[in-house]
Amino acid sequence: MRSRPSTRNDKLTKASKKTERDPERGSRVEEIAKELAEEITSGIHKVGERFPLELDLQSRFDVGRHTVREALKLLTEKGLITRRQKSGTFVLSDTPISPYVHTLRDLPGLLDFADTTRLDIRHISGVSASSRLLEGYENLTKGKWLRVAGLRTVRENGTPLCWSEVLVRDKFAPPREVIMNTSRAIYEETIRHNGLRLEYVEQEALAMLLPPAMSDIFNVPEHSAALLVKRRYVAHSGETFEISQNLYPAGRYKLNSIFRQRP
Repeated sequence: MRSRPSTRNDKLTKASKKTERDPERGSRVEEIAKELAEEITSGIHKVGERFPLELDLQSRFDVGRHTVREALKLLTEKGLITRRQKSGTFVLSDTPISPYVHTLRDLPGLLDFADTTRLDIRHISGVSASSRLLEGYENLTKGKWLRVAGLRTVRENGTPLCWSEVLVRDKFAPPREVIMNTSRAIYEETIRHNGLRLEYVEQEALAMLLPPAMSDIFNVPEHSAALLVKRRYVAHSGETFEISQNLYPAGRYKLNSIFRQRP
């Protein structure tokens, strides 16, 4: 039986499949994302305009749908495009989001958050010790806690950085009007209000998916990757006086740690 001659569509399909299986696909995704990002920043695709369709990008770069979608995901994480359900993809900004870089050398470096970011408080209320926000923490004294929650942004440019949940033991909590109007970190106000001395901070970072309710706040697709950074603040008395949880969409936070050999 004679085989039919290969057509152009057959060749494109084979090329696409080869690209999809190629171990270098990751670099191809980055190359496409970089080229499209440069077109956005240079004004070829203007802010507010509809972005090229996935099919058009597949044809242009001779790759499969998955590669194009991964490239678009990178552009979304950089804050350059937004993907609206049933409407398509649009150019959101011509300036990519820069991740917040946190260099960790010592305790002051861990706690300089308030100097470079700003917390827009959206909720402030009391919660019980059985709150799900307190699950997973050991040796917590029973009693009520004050919950302060809101959107944290970068002071320099107002970029949405993370969703913050801060819980302060009710017995240590500063007056609410102080918390609402201070430019200091809440843990600092708590220490000043009670005459405490900070003994140590325990930190844990967890990879997870961003809850659907947060996707609109950060303008990212539902179920995007995220990083949850949890901290427990312990006073010289051994009591935990504050707990914080900061949830970052992928690409918004970078932690640099330096560990030195003890002499």
